[in-house]
Amino acid sequence: MTKTFKFLVIAIISLLLTSCFEIECINRPEVKVNAFFYDYEKKTKAPPDSVTLHGIDNPVKIYDKQSNLSAALMPLKASENETEFVIKINGTADTIRFVYSNSLQLISKECGYLTFHKIDTLYYTTNEIDSISLTNREITPKSIENVAIFY
Repeated sequence: MTKTFKFLVIAIISLLLTSCFEIECINRPEVKVNAFFYDYEKKTKAPPDSVTLHGIDNPVKIYDKQSNLSAALMPLKASENETEFVIKINGTADTIRFVYSNSLQLISKECGYLTFHKIDTLYYTTNEIDSISLTNREITPKSIENVAIFY
């Protein structure tokens, strides 16, 4: 056998073996509401002194007395059309409820599908929160502002 032929056989076998292995899903993107904090009077971005956040039916805290938090990432339930959070800004509690629709988006063969959301309605209390503005209804893995929380 010639060297070229041996090299060609080894190359083909290597190709066939590597094509049998699945590529692992690395860095799977997350789909979360990106909520920025604003000073109501100045109308400028301003992180609160303290933010605590958890789901209404889930006591596990997403943030626990987090300081200098310019934006909060809030995961919505993929299997439901509503998610409600308790948010404490500077020690005062409010609730935020998102009503939304879901759609599955294929990310890749390795990573599968992600659930994207489209916010239909937003409800909130006004203890520390003055108002909330819905800036982008489409909740995707992109790091863009979806909600502006004025406090």
